[in-house]
Amino acid sequence: MAASTVSLKLLIDPVFQRVLFAEAGKDFVDFLFNIMSLLVGTVIRLLSKQGMVGCLGNLYDSIEKLSDTYMQTTANKDSLLKPMVANNSAYVPLLMPNMESSTSSDLYRCSYHHASSCRTYVANYPNSICPSCNHVMNQKVTLVNPPNKAASSSEGGYVKGVVTYMIMDDLVVTPMSTISSITLLNKFKVKDVGVLVEKVIDMGMDEGVKLLRASMQSNAVLTAVFLGKKAGK
Repeated sequence: MAASTVSLKLLIDPVFQRVLFAEAGKDFVDFLFNIMSLLVGTVIRLLSKQGMVGCLGNLYDSIEKLSDTYMQTTANKDSLLKPMVANNSAYVPLLMPNMESSTSSDLYRCSYHHASSCRTYVANYPNSICPSCNHVMNQKVTLVNPPNKAASSSEGGYVKGVVTYMIMDDLVVTPMSTISSITLLNKFKVKDVGVLVEKVIDMGMDEGVKLLRASMQSNAVLTAVFLGKKAGK
């Protein structure tokens, strides 16, 4: 079962009040990479329309309020407002609220049995129209996946868990190494390593949503989320 919290170690420069980088394992990196699979409609719901930067919140609100009278009969507003997320792994940490999708994983085919070409089409929604005969595609079918040969040995998620990863303040992710750490300290012009502070953070759902928001507003995401500094470019 996916974890609901993950731990990461921050290296903080208290003089400039910034996070230089974080050390984390597979769980946190899987969470970060999984952000890339979120659809726009899901992101807006996670951050709330009022919290969105720009006009996407207004676009979401317009679709939500638009009467079904103006929608195509084959269109489903919920497919835009509550899109189905293609989640390739059940092992990514649960650091985002569970956003219910109105779209199920059910598939449908044409109910008209007299044309063989109709059976070559499938649809996600039972009100879809068959392109071959124009009948409604409301006959439910079952999707059968091949056995997962890697299930017994796979860790799930996206990255391997055999190494520690370095996550920069701007979310650049690389495998951790002593040489890379020294190089970064030189890059940040840290003259006295003794003033740096290490802090272990247990990151939960609140921090997950804050990180998602900060990643769309700032290049100093870890500093914004964990030190409480206002996100800026």
